Amino acid sequence: MHVSLLTRLLIGNIKPASRAEYKVALLRGQLGVLCFVVVLFYLIFDSSQDIYILVPGYLMVMVASVLTIMLNHRGYYRASSLTFLLLISIMTYFFAVNDSSQSGVFVYFIMAALTSMVLFGYSNRLFVVLFCMFLVFLFLSAYLFPLPMFVLSGVDMERINAEEYRLISFIINFLGGFFLCTAVVYFLMDMNYHSQKEILEKNTLLTKTNQELDRFVYSASHELRAPLTSLLGLLDIAGRTSSEEELKQCHSMMHERIQNMDLLIKEVIDFSRNARQEISKEKFLLRPLVQKILDDLKFMGPVDKMTLKLSVHPEMEVITDPARLKMLLNNLISNAFKYADRQKDKCEIEIGAQSENQHVTLWIKDNGQGIAIEQQQKIFNMFYRASEDSSGSGLGLYIVREIVTRLNGTIQLKSALGQGSTFTLRLPSHL
Repeated sequence: MHVSLLTRLLIGNIKPASRAEYKVALLRGQLGVLCFVVVLFYLIFDSSQDIYILVPGYLMVMVASVLTIMLNHRGYYRASSLTFLLLISIMTYFFAVNDSSQSGVFVYFIMAALTSMVLFGYSNRLFVVLFCMFLVFLFLSAYLFPLPMFVLSGVDMERINAEEYRLISFIINFLGGFFLCTAVVYFLMDMNYHSQKEILEKNTLLTKTNQELDRFVYSASHELRAPLTSLLGLLDIAGRTSSEEELKQCHSMMHERIQNMDLLIKEVIDFSRNARQEISKEKFLLRPLVQKILDDLKFMGPVDKMTLKLSVHPEMEVITDPARLKMLLNNLISNAFKYADRQKDKCEIEIGAQSENQHVTLWIKDNGQGIAIEQQQKIFNMFYRASEDSSGSGLGLYIVREIVTRLNGTIQLKSALGQGSTFTLRLPSHL
């Protein structure tokens, strides 16, 4: 809770374009807070020693830190970075001019150089190089030819140059510079780790996609060729016969083959769409989506002989990809209709959902034909049909499994031959 509040304070409610930009914005805000804390500690320490000559400089750094955080919070990232780097560099120069070289204040020049590389990145490398040269100039000027307008004098300066004060200043500067530089280097390590992880995941996904594409092209070519071969045979028969009854039968069979091809092509498009399109996150009511699917499927056989039970609360909301969820549920519900056991007195289908611990559990339960145990591990394979009499393409449940994977969910099957099947989905309620 505290972390989320701090993050909201540092970067506001504006969503950066990428994870890298988000991490840079968070680092920029954290550096602003660290600088504020270091200077506040200095202010308290100097006040306890009755040294007030550097107070205006401390206040300017604190104002610069607050301004950096405010600009960062409002999404003015470039302005925030420039404010932080320029004011911190100039104030570091001011303290370096008036402090002993033994105080170690020069470490903040190094911190500013590292920070400029992170905040502006490789795409702005010319600016980074020029800024680093500017820091080198400030460093040399501070210790070799300080500008008179920055040089302070008086009783307080004698106290600042005292041995004890120099030692404490060195410790504070070392710790401040250490934590600031560590934050920058840790950020670089984090970005490098996640970049390597992302590349590895993409390579793994690419390998998997290539393997699936090879299998898909091989299988799809056979699946498409079968009805075409059948159509050619039926056309040949229709051309040879003069019987009106045989012609009607051929036309009916041709229509069936074309419908099968249309279904296969539709499922190929669904497969391609799921693999190609990015996840689209939307908030919507679940029940109307399920009801729309049921309305679209009401012409699949004698629905009036079926008992439908819809156990989805009217106000239940989910945040996920509506197109993919509709595709997924449409496949499962249409299968429940398609493989209903018409020999039974009652054909029952139940569609339910409930929310639990940031997840949504959905189930599609029927008392239809059921699936044999030896086939249950295979039905999610590409182009697998549980029986030769199946009118489907064998792609439907494979697409279901792929969609569930894309939505970071799981799917389970519980079935017994002749008794029915239950498909249980568990999806995150917030993608």
